[in-house]
Amino acid sequence: MNQSNNLSAKYMASQVCFFGAFAAMMGYASVFLLNKGFNNSTIGILLSLISVISVFLQPTIAAFADQHKEIEIRKIITSILVIAIIGSALLIVAPANQVLIFALVTITFTLVTSISPLMNTLAFVFEKYGIKINYGLARGLGSVSYAIVALVLGYVVEWFNADILPIFYVIFTALLFIIVNGFVVPKDAQVVEEETQEETQEETEQSSLSLLQFSLKYKKFVAFLLGFVCVYFAHTIINNYFIQIITPIGGTESDMGTAVFLAAMLELPTMAFYNKMSYKINGGTLIKISMILFIVKHFITYIATSMTLIYVAQVCQMGAYALFVPASVAYVNDKIAKQDIVKGQSFLTTANTLAGIFANLVGGVLLDAVGVSQVLLIGVILTVIGAIVVILTTEKMTTLNA
Repeated sequence: MNQSNNLSAKYMASQVCFFGAFAAMMGYASVFLLNKGFNNSTIGILLSLISVISVFLQPTIAAFADQHKEIEIRKIITSILVIAIIGSALLIVAPANQVLIFALVTITFTLVTSISPLMNTLAFVFEKYGIKINYGLARGLGSVSYAIVALVLGYVVEWFNADILPIFYVIFTALLFIIVNGFVVPKDAQVVEEETQEETQEETEQSSLSLLQFSLKYKKFVAFLLGFVCVYFAHTIINNYFIQIITPIGGTESDMGTAVFLAAMLELPTMAFYNKMSYKINGGTLIKISMILFIVKHFITYIATSMTLIYVAQVCQMGAYALFVPASVAYVNDKIAKQDIVKGQSFLTTANTLAGIFANLVGGVLLDAVGVSQVLLIGVILTVIGAIVVILTTEKMTTLNA
């Protein structure tokens, strides 16, 4: 029991450090790169490149882990973290050479982003040995960590400058390395293998449907995802180019940290109480509500002339993104046939990633070409179009808390 509690605490600590590193890296990527003389177009290309490489690297790492089960997942993670720590340390002492900085940031940020599935898998590895891990609590603490780190770094960068950020990359990745390296399953733990063969057979059946066949079978769901891509385009631009958006209205790095902290913290109650809400309000209706609040959030951001309005827009996060995430996962489980659920969830993740790549690449170019206001207006228009598509293609869910 004590050993189980010890491992559970370590897993929670690992999520705190992982999301702390993610906040310092991806949350402040634009701040760091602008300080190094990069323009918005180049920043967009770099962020898109990180996303594209991660899309291919994550399944590659996962496949390696599956094919080499004799190698513990924690060892794969720590090996990757060693390279990330070295890359982070080099960014501290790297000369003002944009090619070198571009390469180091791409490698380091991509590696940290790519271990996300393995970090999630660790919890399931423990449960395989009968050790209960409260994944929901751990993930919630990760979100809190992201919010707090984003807030603190906003002030730290303002007091000093963005050159200090790589120090935090090193701190968080090094702490994560130490914690993950301490994951040791008790030798006397018994492996739980119930229904393993049935689950393997079901996974095989789920993989039998091709992507084209899935798209033809679930046309309405694919349209639903295309609508979400349009909505998420503006969402990603606001998140990744936040400093560029608030600077023209007098915002600073500390203001940015406060705004990100506000949105991230407000996500927690919505996600935590989603199950209770879904018993009172149909999940399909909750998705439609989230679309309306996405429109409100993006429109307020567009018309904002002060940080006060930006903060008001950030409050909408609790009914927009924070509501859509659990509702969309439940929607897939409700509307997609059991044998196709894995592909359905994969399509949902892929839509999210593709929207992010498109927003990073096009967003940076548009910021340089037409300016912040016009980019936000384009985002609002796409959000309205996408939200209408999602609302029209969302059906009533047949099961409660799917």
